[in-house]
Amino acid sequence: MDDQMHQGHEPEDELLVEIKGCVKQCKPKWVFCHCPQGGQGLIEDSIFVVRRHKIFWVVQLCKTGAIAFKEVSPQFMDIFSEIIVGSPRIFVEFDRCHRITEWITLQDKECCPDKVPHNKPPVNFYQADF
Repeated sequence: MDDQMHQGHEPEDELLVEIKGCVKQCKPKWVFCHCPQGGQGLIEDSIFVVRRHKIFWVVQLCKTGAIAFKEVSPQFMDIFSEIIVGSPRIFVEFDRCHRITEWITLQDKECCPDKVPHNKPPVNFYQADF
């Protein structure tokens, strides 16, 4: 079977093929599985890849082993790399081209209902794309 064709689907995105090659070099145990509808889940492992003057955040999902990626900027790295590396759990959603479209870091926090401040509105969550 041609590496760029998957059971009659369109040829893979050239960038995805390149990302797969980088992953095979540095994480040979990661197994790529094609997800034509995209997917979501918690990540098991992640790496940052620099290729052709671009930075990519590449993740492997728990259970399925699916691989997804996001091109990131130096500003993204400055702001989020420590959060990503230090977060105990990260949830991602990705499209059919395996590009990460949404991500959330999950922090294990202790809930103390007795100490909830009164008259304070809940904090909204925002996604920053750089």
